[in-house]
Amino acid sequence: MRKIYLNKTELLNLASRITDGVANDDEIRRYNIIYRHFQQLEATPLETEQVKLLGEQMIEEINHRLFPPAGANIRLWITRIAASVILICSVALGFYFLNSSKKDSDKQIDIVPGGNKAILTLANGKKVILDATHGVISKEVDITVSNATNGIISYEKLKSVLNGGTELEYNTIETPRGGTYRVNLSDGTKVWLNSASRLRYPVVYSKGERVVELEGEAYFEVAKDGSQPFKVKSKGQVVQVLGTHFNVMAYTDDQSIKTTLLEGSVKVSDHGKTQLLKPGQQAQVGQNSINLLNNIDIEEVVAWKNGEFKFNESLGSILNKIARWYDVEIVYQITPDPNLMFSGKISRSRNISGILKMLEYNGDVHFKVEGRRVIVTE
Repeated sequence: MRKIYLNKTELLNLASRITDGVANDDEIRRYNIIYRHFQQLEATPLETEQVKLLGEQMIEEINHRLFPPAGANIRLWITRIAASVILICSVALGFYFLNSSKKDSDKQIDIVPGGNKAILTLANGKKVILDATHGVISKEVDITVSNATNGIISYEKLKSVLNGGTELEYNTIETPRGGTYRVNLSDGTKVWLNSASRLRYPVVYSKGERVVELEGEAYFEVAKDGSQPFKVKSKGQVVQVLGTHFNVMAYTDDQSIKTTLLEGSVKVSDHGKTQLLKPGQQAQVGQNSINLLNNIDIEEVVAWKNGEFKFNESLGSILNKIARWYDVEIVYQITPDPNLMFSGKISRSRNISGILKMLEYNGDVHFKVEGRRVIVTE
């Protein structure tokens, strides 16, 4: 499988090798791929001092190559001069066009990323839009529900537990495509919701256990309580913990549910099968089976929570994430190679053009944006 790594440090190293005259053909090709990537992301890949240094190295290299050393093979020397001048000139011109290209690209209409927005449905059926709501939202069942300005809704418990026989009341929070939000539950558990996700939970937990229902993706930091296990139900799967950090990805259009453990331990159950997870492991549930994967890239799994895209996966999987975050429709005019793997990392705060341009530098795929449709072409 081909992988595409996009690294600014590698770009600097390759540029230095080119100016030193020691780069081979593969390194030159590699330089061009990474350089074009940063150029299309409309970001200067090299700092001013680095550009100046490389410029000086280029001049020294040209002067050196204009005069053959004693005993040199003249034909080979001439060939090297021609190749070096072309490469050095292309690097120098690249720096020039890199700085000027941003002015033209600024005129293009782009799709902005998602942000903090969700809809809260209270126990009485009332719906509250959370993207612009502040202060106390409601008081119900001895709970004060308040919304902070930074995309967090909190439940402040006024009683330790409900009295026996009191019926639980539930709230539901839903993030749209292009939305994300955090919920601080009444027991102290913190839940981060990714876009296009839904969480149903009791306003106050009764004695016995703490249960929530999830559709989509969420990251949990569960408050420890040995007397009340915490359970997350998703599409038939049940994750049970006492207190731990983990991520559950359970979108309806995904083939499997992925539960990844960061800290503590969890038990994943589905259709009578059970699997215990250790930190760094991921359970993939699908078709009445649980597959356990080791040495998972935790940073990649929770990148969305930290405001980033980090991926090492197929194009289709990446575009699913892009569609949810930017609220766009993906239209395929080609069938992507499922064996082609993309690796990269970029901020989720960038407009969609930056993400798509990074993917294009594979050379096997291109994109057109029409309204809120992203068309995948050759």
